[in-house]
Amino acid sequence: MKILSVRRGFASDHSSTSYEFLAVDKPLSKNDILEVSKLSRRADPTSRQVNFIYHVDGYDIPGGWEKLMEKYYDIMYREDYDWWTLSMAWIATPGQYDELRHFAFDGEHDEASLGINVSNDKRRITVTLSCTLDTSDIYYGYDEDGETEAFETDDPLLNLLTRIRQQLVRGDYRALYAVWEKYGDVNGELAPPKPQDLKTGQGAVKNFKKMLI
Repeated sequence: MKILSVRRGFASDHSSTSYEFLAVDKPLSKNDILEVSKLSRRADPTSRQVNFIYHVDGYDIPGGWEKLMEKYYDIMYREDYDWWTLSMAWIATPGQYDELRHFAFDGEHDEASLGINVSNDKRRITVTLSCTLDTSDIYYGYDEDGETEAFETDDPLLNLLTRIRQQLVRGDYRALYAVWEKYGDVNGELAPPKPQDLKTGQGAVKNFKKMLI
C-alpha cells in the first residue's frame, strides 16, 4: 500500500464521536452485515449503511474506521465536535493515483491538521479529507445539475459525498481543489493543477465549498 501523507488527528474537548458509512457500489452480504454488527452492540447495519456513536473518550471502532472502508464501504464521514473526516474509495483507473497525489497536503489550522490524504492499495484509491464544516446549509438535492443520483439516502451529507465521489471517479477534482484553497493555500502548500470549471456538478461543488470553514 502506498500512503502519501499521514493525518495527525484532531484535538477536541468534545467526548462524542460519530461515524456514518455507506456502501455505494454493492450491498453488504449477510455475512458482512454480521461481521460489522460484531463491532458494537449498538450498531444496526443494513446492507448499505451503518453508524457508530461513542460518547466516552477512549472508545472507538475496534480496528479503526479504515478497515471498514477497505472491506465493506465506499463512503464514510466522522464527526468529532467541529472536526470532520470525510473518506471516499473506489476502484482506480490507470494513472489516477498519480493525478490525485498532487492534491495531498497537510495544512495547519488552529489545533488540527487539516488537508487531504491519498492512499492506494493497488485495487482501490481512498481519498480522505480532514476539515471543519458548517452543515447547516447543506442541500437536499442537486437536480439543477442535470445529473442523476447514483444512490440516495436520508442523510444529505452522505448524498453530497456520493455526488463528490462520482466526480472523483470521473477525474473531476474540483472538490479537492476547494479543500486546498481553504487550508493549503494559506499555508504555502504547492498548488495542485486547477481543475476545469465544468457546467455539470456545480451545485455539489459550490455547496461543499460553502460548508468548509
